[in-house]
Amino acid sequence: MGRSPFTCLIIPVLALFIWLAWAPCAPAAELDDSNLFVEAFGAYQKMDYLLAIDKLKELTQVFPDTPLRDVALLLLARSGLKAGDNTLAARTVNQFITEFPANPLRSSIEDELLNLGARQHKGEQLPENKALHAAAVKLRNEQLALERAIAERQEQERLARLKAEQERIAREKAELERRERERFAADKAAKEAIRTATAITMEENRVAMAGQNGTLPFEIANRSQNNEEFILEANAPAEYGAKLSPEAAPGVTTGRVTIGAGQSFKGTISFHMPSDRVDGERKGMTLKVVSARFSDVALSKDTLLTTAAPLVRVVARPSGQKIVSGGHVRYRVTVLNIGSKTAQELTGRMILPPQLVFMDGENSQFHRDGADALSFKIDNLETGKMAEYYLNLRVRSDSRIGQEVRFRVEVQNGQLQRTETFSSSVATVQAN
Repeated sequence: MGRSPFTCLIIPVLALFIWLAWAPCAPAAELDDSNLFVEAFGAYQKMDYLLAIDKLKELTQVFPDTPLRDVALLLLARSGLKAGDNTLAARTVNQFITEFPANPLRSSIEDELLNLGARQHKGEQLPENKALHAAAVKLRNEQLALERAIAERQEQERLARLKAEQERIAREKAELERRERERFAADKAAKEAIRTATAITMEENRVAMAGQNGTLPFEIANRSQNNEEFILEANAPAEYGAKLSPEAAPGVTTGRVTIGAGQSFKGTISFHMPSDRVDGERKGMTLKVVSARFSDVALSKDTLLTTAAPLVRVVARPSGQKIVSGGHVRYRVTVLNIGSKTAQELTGRMILPPQLVFMDGENSQFHRDGADALSFKIDNLETGKMAEYYLNLRVRSDSRIGQEVRFRVEVQNGQLQRTETFSSSVATVQAN
């Protein structure tokens, strides 16, 4: 807690050098993209963004074709932004968008990252966000914004007072229009009273698990001296199925309420978070409150519905990229969860190509599922964790030399009722 960022960075670096000096040289094959990403993800969670950048750069350079490339680029962009390296953040987010234009993770990219990317795309040079300079600029911008807000509010109040005075003088000068003007003024006052005396309280952000139901409590307070009737409406994407209910009767749908003077109405918006949403995806929802007396008197409160879900990735890699016709090959299958929620009810299925024959698995979870498929149970994976599985395969002797071989891994999420498919790394058949 008391260490400076420099101290926190230099201690692990010194420890690494000491270890390298005394430890025996490890073979290059031990370098693994899954471990690199888990280390980077852990560093990011601990706000050690410089370490996360180093690990992710190493991952993308050593394993340019890794199945984790999409999430690695996105995490690298976010780490650059957090570390103040705007150039790295912009370049990496643009690289992600270029390489993965249809990736569903694109919907979770922060606006600040997208803006930096757009600026760099236009050729703008992005300066480093140095702490002292950023603090000074931030303070000045906040002060200027405050002064502008005060000036705008004073001008609005001056214009409101001027308008009220002009209306008063006009009523005095036009006796024949007195009743109509009084009625107009009364209606206007009543509308303004409703606007100022009605307050909506609701969370600005609600996180819900994908595939599950969620609720968003809200409160409408009537601080006026009159009973008021309101028409309520929850505007959200249709697939969320948003419904309004009184807090005291959750199953009863309501769209119209009467609130007594000085009283409040407490209700909930129930919704269903679709199971196909990715972790971190955000959708807007608005609670609209309209006066039953004056249809043009409407208040609203906006909130964001944020998806919390597991995000599973699979890396299947042979012990070597070249396999021998008629020989054996050992595969390592790594299942990772890099989402914000624990992955549960996972079942894996491997579909082997004709060139590979299952011999045995080093994990008891493997079971034959037909002539060319294996099924295996995946234990619950907490966020940032991974599970490893090993299996031994035989390469058919009639496999064509030079042929590229890979297999598919399907992961069925029973919790979210969806299946995702991943491909293993390519192995090439060579002569014995």
